[in-house]
Amino acid sequence: MKSWFIIGIVASLLYGVSAILFKMLTAERFLGGPPAWVLAGIGTGIALCGVLGGILWPASGTGANTLQACLLAVPAGLLNGFATLLVLWALRSSTTNLSQLVPVYNTNTLVAFFLAVVFLKELPQGADLLRNLAGALLIVIGTVLIGLK
Repeated sequence: MKSWFIIGIVASLLYGVSAILFKMLTAERFLGGPPAWVLAGIGTGIALCGVLGGILWPASGTGANTLQACLLAVPAGLLNGFATLLVLWALRSSTTNLSQLVPVYNTNTLVAFFLAVVFLKELPQGADLLRNLAGALLIVIGTVLIGLK
């Protein structure tokens, strides 16, 4: 099994557990924390992970431009932070079910797939293309089924 796949599975598990924590931190029936302050705490945790990552995997090799990469990561962090803020805000409502919200916001995989094809020229070939398109179609079908009421 490829290492990127195992790493992706572990990241998926961590994202899943963090979604449970998001609900417990912000929902009125649990802690009811204000989304902006919960996000500030999440950001602090992410920053600490960045420092730890810098210690464990310092920039090395040719072409590593740490300052430029860090500065260009700020817009990505803003996008991710605003998306997380929206999720936290949605979770405050007593009518929001995490089990329904998570699959809906995880349609971001379709956005990333499309943008990777267009901007990064990462169009899969042959059987990989068919598997990716089938997976994307299943995501769309699943989201539609979740959204139906």
